[in-house]
Amino acid sequence: MVTALKDILRSEGVQTITRLAQELSIDAYLVGGSVRDALLGREVKDLDFALSSACGEVARRFAGEMGAAFFWLDEPRQQARVVNNSGTMATCDFALLRGSSIEKDLLLRDFTINALARPLSGNAEDIIDATGGLRDLQRGIIRACKDDTFIDDPLRLLRAIRFAATLGYEIDGETLQTITDQSNLLERVAGERLRDELFQVLAAPRIHTWLAMLFDSGLLHGLLPLALLNDPLSAGVAGRGRIDERIGKARRVEEVVADLSRLFPEEQERFMGQLNREVEAGVTVLSLVKLAAFIDGNAFPGTLDYLAARLRLSNMTQRVLKFLTERSELPAAIPAFGNRRAMFRFFRDNEPAGPGIVLFALAEEKASPAICRSLASYFLNEYEAGAADLLLSGGEVMHLLEIPPGKPVGAALELLREAESRGIVTTRAEAEAYLSKNLLTKEEPIG
Repeated sequence: MVTALKDILRSEGVQTITRLAQELSIDAYLVGGSVRDALLGREVKDLDFALSSACGEVARRFAGEMGAAFFWLDEPRQQARVVNNSGTMATCDFALLRGSSIEKDLLLRDFTINALARPLSGNAEDIIDATGGLRDLQRGIIRACKDDTFIDDPLRLLRAIRFAATLGYEIDGETLQTITDQSNLLERVAGERLRDELFQVLAAPRIHTWLAMLFDSGLLHGLLPLALLNDPLSAGVAGRGRIDERIGKARRVEEVVADLSRLFPEEQERFMGQLNREVEAGVTVLSLVKLAAFIDGNAFPGTLDYLAARLRLSNMTQRVLKFLTERSELPAAIPAFGNRRAMFRFFRDNEPAGPGIVLFALAEEKASPAICRSLASYFLNEYEAGAADLLLSGGEVMHLLEIPPGKPVGAALELLREAESRGIVTTRAEAEAYLSKNLLTKEEPIG
């Protein structure tokens, strides 16, 4: 536990910062999540430093010596970042002390487990702990540093649950009550910041615990349309039952994921790789599956549009979420898949949500494990998103219709693709007959 922190302090980068601080006669501290994670034995790549002065100068000189990139996060407030693409440290953030001492700076931080500091030089060997963070770290407790923690930054309301989810901690009772009392403050927070925190919660295990906490604390109202939570069925005991049902669906997704080694013994690792694929930064297919399991875009029209606007979701994330929330029709077609052409169309038409939809089919028992295993095997071993699956090639269309290369060929292939997707043609002979009937009988077949 202590060894990890000592290793950080002895690293080349931290030793360089220590020397620069001594040359400039300033106090420098390793602070916040860097100290917390080092004490927990977690991997630490991003380091945070608090300096008593010369923040920009230290950061610039450090970047120069390390061959890294420097840029300001907030120049008026003297907050800078150095990004190092090589070595053990990915980024180092530098900020001026808030207040006249490190102790006063720590009192202004969000939670006690993040209000820890370690001097880079001097004789002090102990962690500076102004709020009881070491005790809370040992007990696994998320506790606000002060009464107005959430007023200072309402995003901390959601961050509390995110820390509890990612660390497996409990939220102090008084802090949780304050979160509930001040949950309406979340409406002030920008969508991008909410998205980043929410999807870290969704990526954590025990999703049923965190969804229930989000709902009970009132924070979910700041993330989803009120209609989704306050519909006629969401009042009183019956309403909580409806919410619990949705939470149960998200929990079922996790249960199926935990059982993949049995369901897909040969494909589990690679299939999980597809579920953990990022649709946009910090947003995985699996996280979207959990979210889609909880919401019901079909029962509550406009939910997806609201989410997209509120959380500033990318177009691709919106696309995947749309496919997943429309899953009620898609899994029903899975048992009919008897050939690779049908499986190709399924994954192509739902790219990149296909693996997530297969997971849904398992979670909601819309298809047998054997069918889902067949789909997963095809996707992992044979599927290529850009592959052509038409019954006739471009050359065969030119020969059939007696036309030269050009736009008419492309138009014929699109017509054939539509006919195949609708099941109008299923064999080469039917494809030839379809194009002949629809194109050769016209004076200008495909002008």
